Amino acid sequence: MKFPLIGNDRVKNAVESMLLSGKLPHAVLIEGESGLGKTVLSSFLANAVLCERDNAPCGECTGCHLFASGNHPDITVVEPEKDRKTISVRAAREIVSLAAIVPQLAKKHIFLIDCAESMTVEAQNALLKVIEEPPESVLFILTCNSRAALLSTVVSRCAVLSLSPVEVSLAAEYISGLTGKAQEDVKVACQSARGSIGAALNILKHKSASAAEEKAKEFADIMQNGNQYELLKILLPLEKSRPKTLDFYNALEVLLVALIRECRSKTLISRYERLYGTVTEHKTLLKSNANLSLLLTALAALATTER
Repeated sequence: MKFPLIGNDRVKNAVESMLLSGKLPHAVLIEGESGLGKTVLSSFLANAVLCERDNAPCGECTGCHLFASGNHPDITVVEPEKDRKTISVRAAREIVSLAAIVPQLAKKHIFLIDCAESMTVEAQNALLKVIEEPPESVLFILTCNSRAALLSTVVSRCAVLSLSPVEVSLAAEYISGLTGKAQEDVKVACQSARGSIGAALNILKHKSASAAEEKAKEFADIMQNGNQYELLKILLPLEKSRPKTLDFYNALEVLLVALIRECRSKTLISRYERLYGTVTEHKTLLKSNANLSLLLTALAALATTER
């Protein structure tokens, strides 16, 4: 069993104590701002409860495989309705009905209520009785940004796990190891996100995507002039980062599809299609230990070859 979040030691100790002792509360409320790991933690807890072995979640048993595939019969996920963006009293009453049914495979039937603050007041009131005195075979896991958005009567019936931002240095170290992105970029993202891992990753994702798209457009413009030296000037700096190279290839792949659709010249279409095939091949090679400098040099050479 490996706790999936960094920092938040109090939450970690509480969850590990629950799982190791087998003394689970009948309802758990996970609160925290967006990006702090509510979804990750709720999934981990649900998976651990549905796991069939010790040291749960093991990731190998039938229960874990079913959970990973999204097909476990003993977990019900409740989310806001798309058209109304709320969880209605009707949905709450369905939960009450389902809670009376015995689990099919696991010892417990888990009801994972995401964005619990979106429950209407009527829905929350409808759940009060079953949350307070659920069948032994039922576990409720609720997530929300803040418990203040829920009725106090609902909160009082739950064991509350409050997630907090982690130290910027700790977040930066974790994300650097996870993504392989430049440390300076990671540090700036973590500072902007104020210790929120999810928010920092989102900042880096958009920054990488934006930078990669700009580089792909620059590549396409230079390619029209057939200047291999200029292409190498913009490509070779990528050899220092495999993730950035992959971001560039993804952006170039999308751009080439657009160019092929818009182009009226059969000669250029043929050239773009050859380049597209090479980009696809290089993306596969990037997952291995292929030499980045050789790949990028080959790409520049092909892009400036007429036939």
